[in-house]
Amino acid sequence: MNKQLISILAVLLLVACTQPFSRPLDDGSWIDAAGRLLLIGFFVVAGLCNLTREQIKAHIDYMGEAGTPYPAAAFWIGIVLQFTGCALIVAGWHPEIGVTCLIVFILAATAIFHRFWGMTDPMRRNLARLFLLNNVAILGGLLLLLDRVK
Repeated sequence: MNKQLISILAVLLLVACTQPFSRPLDDGSWIDAAGRLLLIGFFVVAGLCNLTREQIKAHIDYMGEAGTPYPAAAFWIGIVLQFTGCALIVAGWHPEIGVTCLIVFILAATAIFHRFWGMTDPMRRNLARLFLLNNVAILGGLLLLLDRVK
């Protein structure tokens, strides 16, 4: 699996380096491209890691226990949002739609998986709170990117 992830990230890097971004920095800085690649890399790696048979079942089961309606459909819609959003951003084709896909995904995933206030186990509660805060930071990066690609 590690070789596959490295190969996918290498392809993403190659594609991203050959695509013009909607609004590059005026000074030609690499910061814009690096930020986009880091955000996209996060979603691609996380999405790929969730596509093992065990992870699919675990996610769908947890979503069902959390009261998510149609958990299997919701899981696959989330996967589609993740990869579609990344592809649109990398391709530079309607990147604002791509960023919006990722924003919808991160909000839904956070609401479903990281409700720390309902957990009784202190360790699980703390981990869920940290993951929620991580997702808030990722959401901040996505909002900055959305402003940039408009």
